[in-house]
Amino acid sequence: MRFQPRDLQILIDIYKHDGVVAKRHLKEKYWLGKTERAMEQRLAKLVNADYLSRPTREQRRSQPIPEPVFWLGWQGILSVAGHYGIKIDPPKSDNEYQLRSFQKKLRDAGIRWVREPRWIQLAHDISVIDFKMAIEKSLENLSNLFLKEWVSEGSFRSDMDVVVYTIQDKYGKEKQIKKGICPDGYFEIVDEVRKRRGEQCSASFLLEIDMATHDNPSFGREKVIPGIEYIRSTQYKKRFGSNGGFWLIVTKGQKTRLKNLMKQVKDFALNDSSLFFFTTIDEIHNVNLFTEPVWHQVDIDRPVALLE
Repeated sequence: MRFQPRDLQILIDIYKHDGVVAKRHLKEKYWLGKTERAMEQRLAKLVNADYLSRPTREQRRSQPIPEPVFWLGWQGILSVAGHYGIKIDPPKSDNEYQLRSFQKKLRDAGIRWVREPRWIQLAHDISVIDFKMAIEKSLENLSNLFLKEWVSEGSFRSDMDVVVYTIQDKYGKEKQIKKGICPDGYFEIVDEVRKRRGEQCSASFLLEIDMATHDNPSFGREKVIPGIEYIRSTQYKKRFGSNGGFWLIVTKGQKTRLKNLMKQVKDFALNDSSLFFFTTIDEIHNVNLFTEPVWHQVDIDRPVALLE
């Protein structure tokens, strides 16, 4: 097959999304308005040439796959590494030993190759991409704002910050906890108009996609308290330049779930509850996530916008 510039951009996009995307994500970005057949033909060629991989028949039968997905084959990750100026010898064959050795060489060079999705986390990872694309779409209608930085979950996992905090156990005894912080994403928005005026011009956000799998008390102990400590920490300031930021909690549960999570924030965050914004997956479709009131905060009766 003849490799095209668009093919490389697809591979880079998949890599930036922690290595896995849904087919509909590719359709929306690269084949919008085009036929399904045109997309399928091109994707099939990329799969056959080992630039892309997709679930095998056995994986479709045995794994929890909510929708069609693609990830990078060895040729694909080799192309991505080359794009970033990293030269790695290709595997001599596609047997397991060679591919594992190839993966280690990539890892040593700072390139993360996802050889197959985290199946149990796949629905969650797709939801993170949905949110990121919604952010990008929202910014298209706000000419003064731009996305300065997006840090993926994979970046946090490979270089995780750790915070230490104190909680009370059920007997009222203080207990010190050490916890690694791994948000589903971090992003920074910059206002060009404010920047030219010399005013405060950026806002930082940490993302948590709640799949309604944790019970409410564990959310307070394991997410709220360490989340506040992280924003205040020296690690956070060293990594992002300041101690400013907010947590965005997007739940796939219903409104009852959202209210319960907000109660946990009220109980555990106390005076820092304003650091948390909540919404549901259903509320963020076809809206501007920055200017429309689709977010909820503790002790505020009406929905609010992120940027008012």
